[in-house]
Amino acid sequence: MGRGVGLGILLLSVSAWAGDDVPLPAASTHGLDALAPAGHWAARFTVLRNGYTHRYTDGGKRVDMDRDYNTQLAGAGFNVQLDTRAVTEFTELMLGYGVTDSFTVGAILPWARTTNRVRLTDTGLVGSAALQGVLTGMLGYRPLGSTSTAGFADPTVGALWRFHKGARDSAVAGIGVRFGVARADDPDNLADIPPGDGSTDLRFRIEYFRELGAGWDVRLLAEHQVQLPDTVRVRPGNPLATPAAATETLKRDLGDYQEFDLELGKAWGDWRASLTWHRYQEASDRYTSRAGTDTSFLSANTRTVADQARVGLIWSGIRAWQAGRLPLPLIVKLEVQDAVAGRNFVDVRDVYLRVTSFF
Repeated sequence: MGRGVGLGILLLSVSAWAGDDVPLPAASTHGLDALAPAGHWAARFTVLRNGYTHRYTDGGKRVDMDRDYNTQLAGAGFNVQLDTRAVTEFTELMLGYGVTDSFTVGAILPWARTTNRVRLTDTGLVGSAALQGVLTGMLGYRPLGSTSTAGFADPTVGALWRFHKGARDSAVAGIGVRFGVARADDPDNLADIPPGDGSTDLRFRIEYFRELGAGWDVRLLAEHQVQLPDTVRVRPGNPLATPAAATETLKRDLGDYQEFDLELGKAWGDWRASLTWHRYQEASDRYTSRAGTDTSFLSANTRTVADQARVGLIWSGIRAWQAGRLPLPLIVKLEVQDAVAGRNFVDVRDVYLRVTSFF
């Protein structure tokens, strides 16, 4: 998942509003050219589910999510094995209005629920009971256990402008603001995973689509996101060694990041299959304490890279709607995305179902 939520940022909709049976380019037939019809609304509803138990280290090695914590626990004399599995269920409503055929304004409204399933297995006398006693007593945490967190993630408002349209290709530029309103991470809950990072971002993107002939096409996307500085209340050191009394409000500047897509598609009739290489890369996070506290632990190993492969299948009901066989135009898309390599990134599989229409 690109950034927790990974993907299809800004708007995807149909760019033709016609009741007659006229030929449409593949970008419009399958909802790829990213603009709403002039004077009409476009909507897309996305459901995503993913899960992970492993991650990629700073050196790119795939390891168990809990490897480092289990090493620390063993070094501190605790005979306990920690095992966690994170599962995210994500929904997103995207709405866009076509001011003109080449200019769309809209918003993204996301919601997420993340469940972190935690299991502690005793391997000796100084096991989970002793660990829980230290966590809740000396360090002031809530008891370590499975935690589910749900709520609205960070919404986006933005605009798309098609600055080029040829007989076989088109190009779209986008700009948006994502508002950091998601609930903050709980510094007293080790298993808490918030629905968003709560950072306000500036988002810039450019997308290009070209038909290659014989049903083949290519789509290119590049996006840059500037994460604006803010403040967060956290424990600035190693969570297994930092008491609640050390919690303070730090200045946070999450690293800016980029996402890229290189997609090859093949269309036949109302169907289109695609294979996409996705790259996500983020600069290191930075934290600053007014009290001069060492915050290097929070910034360590936060430079992120992820290479992901995605396969997709689209069914378009545009022609059926034009022929009067459907009451409204629909485009349904199923995608599966796997992480294949990375650093400081989870080894995650995302499954998306997207339904697009306009009215």
